[in-house]
Amino acid sequence: MELCILNFFLILSSIWLGRFYYVFSFLLIVLLLLVVVCAEVSVVLTYMHLCVEDWMWWWKVFYASGSVALYVFLYSINYLVFDLQSLSGPEPLILYLSYSLVMAIAIMLATGAIGFLTSFYFVHYLFSSVKID
Repeated sequence: MELCILNFFLILSSIWLGRFYYVFSFLLIVLLLLVVVCAEVSVVLTYMHLCVEDWMWWWKVFYASGSVALYVFLYSINYLVFDLQSLSGPEPLILYLSYSLVMAIAIMLATGAIGFLTSFYFVHYLFSSVKID
């Protein structure tokens, strides 16, 4: 957990403080892990919903995978309060929060789409193997 927080701190520092982030291969590995975790969580959640015959799994899986964006936005606020003292006045704060919100929405759409598509293909594979004679 501490490694993830440190990595996110370095990414935000490179974006907002003009520092260059050198470990792009490590960032790629973290991105691949995020994709794999979102896919696995969505498949397990879909399977649990199908076991209790809840056929309206689409939005639940999308929001469960997209909930990563809530963590990103809350950490952006934490970064603003405790680490970013160079912003003064309401305009830079509104700009920072609006950019962070747009970034969090983009992450929610991306991870939600990953979770939904993985679950959709899982359900398609699951029901395509059922033989009706």
